[in-house]
Amino acid sequence: MKNRRLALLSVLLWVVGSAFAAEYPGREWAMHDRQGWSEPLLAAARKYASNQKTLAVIVVQNGRVVDQWGPVDQKILVRSVRKSFLSALYGIHLAEDRIDLGKTLGQLGIDDHAPGLTAIEKQATILDLLRSRSGVYHETNSETKSARAGRPARGSHPPGSFFYYNNWDFNALGAIFQQVTARIFLKISRNGSQGRSA
Repeated sequence: MKNRRLALLSVLLWVVGSAFAAEYPGREWAMHDRQGWSEPLLAAARKYASNQKTLAVIVVQNGRVVDQWGPVDQKILVRSVRKSFLSALYGIHLAEDRIDLGKTLGQLGIDDHAPGLTAIEKQATILDLLRSRSGVYHETNSETKSARAGRPARGSHPPGSFFYYNNWDFNALGAIFQQVTARIFLKISRNGSQGRSA
């Protein structure tokens, strides 16, 4: 859990830093001058990460590397950190009033392969999915035996009423985020408007 917190902190630092006048890195990433950063806090983060057996950390602000340690150039199996990334991305668009967490799967046109979603399942909101409370209990790709065994029966809990750590919810959130951001960028490119899209 602590490793996830540190990973989330790094992600949030990167997201916040890159939200303002980002300078996108090329093949080689430039180093940040660390202006505005606390050297003692960076050292404390490094020490904390080593005590938690964290494999690698990179802190990026505006496309420049503030600090890094571990094999940051290697592919690492990160498992569920995508949920933290996706939640942070939703947070950015929510803060900019570009996304409505009250929109339902039905309103967004989200369905699944046969058997498709029921009318009740389509009432799940984006917020329900972010909270792992969608009430949608479909099988997902690469589902483990324990996840399959622990998955509630379809229709056993209405949206918003029951927590179940569910990859289906985050797979759907990824599809919704792509849909929403595609609309936002299309709208911006057409008329410069950045109003709410979903």
